[in-house]
Amino acid sequence: MSNEKPLSTRQQNILQFIWEYNDENGSAPSIREIGKATDISSTSVVNYNLKRLTDLGYLVRKQMVARGLQLTDMARAMLNPEPVIEKIDELVASLFRVPLLGSIVAGEPIEVNDNAFQTYDEDDSISIAADMLPSRTDDIFALRVDGYSMIGDMINDGDIVIMEKAERADDGTMVAAWVEGEGTTLKRIFSEPKLDRIRLQPSNPTMEPIFAPVQDVRVQGRVLMVLRQTY
Repeated sequence: MSNEKPLSTRQQNILQFIWEYNDENGSAPSIREIGKATDISSTSVVNYNLKRLTDLGYLVRKQMVARGLQLTDMARAMLNPEPVIEKIDELVASLFRVPLLGSIVAGEPIEVNDNAFQTYDEDDSISIAADMLPSRTDDIFALRVDGYSMIGDMINDGDIVIMEKAERADDGTMVAAWVEGEGTTLKRIFSEPKLDRIRLQPSNPTMEPIFAPVQDVRVQGRVLMVLRQTY
């Protein structure tokens, strides 16, 4: 397409007429009506230009159908770009940028300090439809998953988890948990009060849970959703 010549004035007029005729009548014009409206006396010349517009992707011609001309999305965007721009603006306005703070291990914890994740560039972020998130978005952040311990929850290496900052979580909740002396990990959390400990449970049957004293575990966030990577 980049090497094609721009549309001639005649071809642009043909598209414009088809657009206006269809808007007014709910159907496409005939060949003769197109010729009359665009000052083309020969129906063969009209047909030549319609074929050219079809080859360039501006028209679809339904064979064996009277008035079987249809404008493509490309033609509509060229003839009436404002609604396209408005839709793009609406889409952008509906997106919320979630900061991508770093990586979290879905496996054995990694050694990090007790209150921070490995930091990404501050410009890194993930765009998500705002209506998919809670009303309060100040506490929302994203982490990239490193490892396969949560494979049973369909979370793979490289996926992104959207988190909500939290210091507590109900049993069975998937959390980012910091463990004293070990680091931060992504697991499902369970309280075992009789043993005064926390169990951080992977969903990979080949991996063992992590046990730690209650005072040595700190919840840093709850998982709200998973953005799966496609390869």
